Amino acid sequence: MVFCLAIPAEAQWTRGGAGRAWVKTAAFWQRTEQRFNELGERNDWFGAGRSDARALFTDVIVGIHPRLDIWVQAPYFDLRFDNSADSLRTTGFGDLRAWLRWNFATLGNGSTPMSLRLGAKAPIGSSPLDAQIIPVGDGQWDLETFAEVGHSFWPFPAYGEIWLGYRLRSRDDEKLKDPGDEIVFLAEFGVNPSGGTLLKATFDGFVGGNWVVEGVETGSRRRITSLQVTGGAKLVRQIWTEIGVKLSLAGRNFPAGPQFVVGFSTEVR
Repeated sequence: MVFCLAIPAEAQWTRGGAGRAWVKTAAFWQRTEQRFNELGERNDWFGAGRSDARALFTDVIVGIHPRLDIWVQAPYFDLRFDNSADSLRTTGFGDLRAWLRWNFATLGNGSTPMSLRLGAKAPIGSSPLDAQIIPVGDGQWDLETFAEVGHSFWPFPAYGEIWLGYRLRSRDDEKLKDPGDEIVFLAEFGVNPSGGTLLKATFDGFVGGNWVVEGVETGSRRRITSLQVTGGAKLVRQIWTEIGVKLSLAGRNFPAGPQFVVGFSTEVR
């Protein structure tokens, strides 16, 4: 199980043609003694356990056409779990995700773009059978599709966006486990109080189906719903920095507790 969750959140306006790119690196940190259990209740880890998770996500979006871009995300994890009986730690690259995004329509004289995004997750991260090793990957392929719509409220300096997606999760033959497919969602609203500052709130998460283990459907599933509040500022030229906190509102089979986020992004033309 990966202890950090990151759903990339940026406006779905495509990069505007070949030669333009956008790069963001964000660090997540979460230390918690609580989790959402099998029933969705928030309680302590067994054996006075504590999860200490750090993650670095790098997103690169490259424009290949005014209405088409490629999006790649690569994570790196430093995961640790301690309890009264043991202390476990794993570091390494997680699963690689890539998407192709098509801005198929733009309404309102360019203020309301609508896009479709298709992608896959490749099981690059380590996912061993050994229970004494924390996995940094899921061990199987995912296929994803998203519908996205955004809106610029200009001349009021604000924007909003909504994503709704479906994640088709393949079988993990090594572990004889078929994780449930997931419905993924995101809603974000942001305001630019000035040309060099940004405030935004992001509500996101996913709801998964039941796992099938060794051919038997179980009642186990995973889900998480979070609210992230972020403040950003332009440092120099096109370089932005963001600092935020992500609060776990509800979940199931997932760590509970706040995640702290700091990131840097830039656009290359």
